[in-house]
Amino acid sequence: MKKRLFIFALISSIAMINCKNVVKELTTTISGKVTSEGEPVSGAFVILLEAGDLASSGIPLSNGMITNSRGNYMMIEVRAGDYYVVAIDDANNNFVFDTDTDKIGYYGDPDTLHVNKGDDIEDINITKLYKLPQ
Repeated sequence: MKKRLFIFALISSIAMINCKNVVKELTTTISGKVTSEGEPVSGAFVILLEAGDLASSGIPLSNGMITNSRGNYMMIEVRAGDYYVVAIDDANNNFVFDTDTDKIGYYGDPDTLHVNKGDDIEDINITKLYKLPQ
């Protein structure tokens, strides 16, 4: 009985490891950190804009990932494509980009990021948030 239990546990462990590897190959992630003036930005929304699109007033932020207290974020299950990675500090907490109150920054200021299916893209850092001129 102990031998069967050990073999079952061993086979289950191997299957779980293989499933994790398959999921990792199929799951595309983007991660990085948002800082401004050298300090982490907590609670900023990080969103992806398809290449060619620009951030404009009124963009909803509900599809973005929120940075943690250290300014770190991770996006999972990103579709393949070319994107701008944008961070927005939603000063009035209305979940919409308002050019008169919110700060914005781009990865690469701005450069497009090419994403392939299964990529694990790290260090997509945004290091400066700007207040847009009125």
